[in-house]
Amino acid sequence: MCISGIYSLADEVNKTESGVSTSGVDIDIKEYNQNNELFSEYGKVVMPGDEIILIPRVSNLGVDCYIRAKFTYTINNENFDVPSYIDGDYSSWTKKEDYYYYDSVFTRNSSVDLFNHIVIPGNLSSNYQGKTVTVRAIVDAIQAKNFDGDWSNKEIKESITRTYNIDYNGESSIIYDDNSSQHITLDNDFFNNLGNLLPGDRISKKIVIHNKSEEEHEYFLSIEHEGLTSEELELLKNIKLNIKNSSGTSLVSSNLGVKGKYGLGKYPQNDRDELTIELSLPIDVDNECSKLFTKIIWRFSLDDYEEDPIVEPDDNNHYENPITGDLKFDLSFTIFILSTLGFIVVLILEKINDEKKEKN
Repeated sequence: MCISGIYSLADEVNKTESGVSTSGVDIDIKEYNQNNELFSEYGKVVMPGDEIILIPRVSNLGVDCYIRAKFTYTINNENFDVPSYIDGDYSSWTKKEDYYYYDSVFTRNSSVDLFNHIVIPGNLSSNYQGKTVTVRAIVDAIQAKNFDGDWSNKEIKESITRTYNIDYNGESSIIYDDNSSQHITLDNDFFNNLGNLLPGDRISKKIVIHNKSEEEHEYFLSIEHEGLTSEELELLKNIKLNIKNSSGTSLVSSNLGVKGKYGLGKYPQNDRDELTIELSLPIDVDNECSKLFTKIIWRFSLDDYEEDPIVEPDDNNHYENPITGDLKFDLSFTIFILSTLGFIVVLILEKINDEKKEKN
């Protein structure tokens, strides 16, 4: 009974989740004065010809990115020439039409000043008395990684406000059922590179399957997850999963949002092959999938398919009923029941034996 209980417990707790996350572009703008203190002169009354020290500073709180800036200068909703009244150091910027493009990659934890002071036009007439001077700076940012440099075909959207860990690198252990670890060789670090994925990212690794048993086996990969938010599930649906064998034949073409079991091929005794598993996040994934963290479970298993027929796969080599160690549980539970019945029988026999002794 004790052995059966421990065996069952060990089988149940052998379950580890793999972390998956996406990073994000995250910039911040604050305004400073000549003393490098936060600017506090909003609403100040100014006169024609006045110069005001105002330094908008952009800081990169997220991944490496490219930025561009556009400025407007208005008084009473009337536009004024920006270069004439806004001044700064633009040696690291390139002016194209309405935008200033920062020439270098805007690296993480760095900052750059957009300009350093503004000038109130000196030729303003009395018609502008009491009017409001407004200087607006609009800064767009786009990830540097996987960016082709062409801003013209990119739709700039508002960044998602969500807490995330930019230093997260992913963490996982792989679950092996039915002694499949003796047949499957995989670098676990592959699953430790799923942190802070960005659109356009593509990572791959080799899997070696070697049937070292005396029977013919079919091997499987199961994808499991539960309790996800709609955003987390949407992220997993966007992460593409592809597995090919050494001849280039596609074994799996799906996404991480699909739970279930995928066949990795049938192998006779001592047969082996090298598979390629690839995960990718399309370049056109929307901002809604940025700064997310979620978890999935990877489970490898094998079946002796000649003795234990399985459900036929669909077009994506996907099986609806994944192996989850139920056979082990059933076996241990059966042992537990038999042990319990045996123990009860022993007690009954002992009691009968004691009663016979008392009569004698």
